[in-house]
Amino acid sequence: MSKAQQTRLKRRLLLCGLALVVSVAAAILLVVSANAKRARLQAESEAAASAAQAAAESEAAAKAASDAAAQEAAEAAARAEEEAKQKRANQVAAASEAHENTRYGDKLGRIWVEGTNVDCDLYLGDSETQFSRGAGCHAEDGCVLPGENGTVFIGAHTGTYFSDLGSCEIGAIIHLETTWGDFAYKITDMQVILETDIDKVRWGAEEPSCILYTCYPFGILTHTTQRYAVYADPVETDEYGVVADVDTGATNASSAAASNSVSTAG
Repeated sequence: MSKAQQTRLKRRLLLCGLALVVSVAAAILLVVSANAKRARLQAESEAAASAAQAAAESEAAAKAASDAAAQEAAEAAARAEEEAKQKRANQVAAASEAHENTRYGDKLGRIWVEGTNVDCDLYLGDSETQFSRGAGCHAEDGCVLPGENGTVFIGAHTGTYFSDLGSCEIGAIIHLETTWGDFAYKITDMQVILETDIDKVRWGAEEPSCILYTCYPFGILTHTTQRYAVYADPVETDEYGVVADVDTGATNASSAAASNSVSTAG
C-alpha cells in the first residue's frame, strides 16, 4: 500500500472515530435529557399529590371543626331548652301553689300597663268588691293566675281603675307583679266584643296569655253588653324565654264548661 493510500485510510479512520464520538455524545445527551424530563414530571406529580393530600387534610380538618361546632351548638341548644322547660315548670308550679293557697278576694299584687295610666292593685275575683279596690282576676271558667298555663283574665271599671285602658297600644307591655313572681305580657290586639263572645276570651286555653277588659263605650256608668278587650302574650324576658307547652297539669276546664257571658266590669 502506497503512502498516499495509508494517509487516506488514516483520515477515514479518524473521521469514523469522530463520527462515533459524536454519536455517543448525542446518545448520552438524549439519555440525560430523558432522565431530566422524567425526574421533572415525577417531581411535579409528587408535588401535585402532596398538594392534593394537604387540601384533603385541610378539608377534613375544617369539616371536623364544623361538625364539632354544630354538635356543641346542638348540645347548647338542648341544654337551653331543658333549662327553659325546667324554669317554666318551676314557674307554673309556683303559680299553681299560689292558686291553691289563695282565696277569692285575696290581693294578688299589682298590675300596670306601659304607656297608660293603668296602675292598681290586683285581686282574685271580679265582683264589685274587688272592682271597688282595683282590678280583678277572673277566678272561674278555665281562667288562671299569672304564671300558669292558660288565660289570665283581668277586668276593672271603665270609670275608675281601667279608665285609661283605651290608651293601650300594640307592643306595649302589661306588667303583673305578684308574690310568686313578676310576669310581662306584650299587647298583640285590641277589640270591642260582646259580653256573650265566649270564643273571644280564650277560656280553657292551654297557652299562657293575658286579656284585660272593661265595659265599653269608655266612661259608661250603666250596664252595657260590650267590652273592650286587650289581648297580650308572654314576653320573653331572658335568654331562655317562656316555654308555653310544658305539661304541668295547670290547665283548667275547657270553655265548654264556661259561663255564658263575660264578667261585668263596668
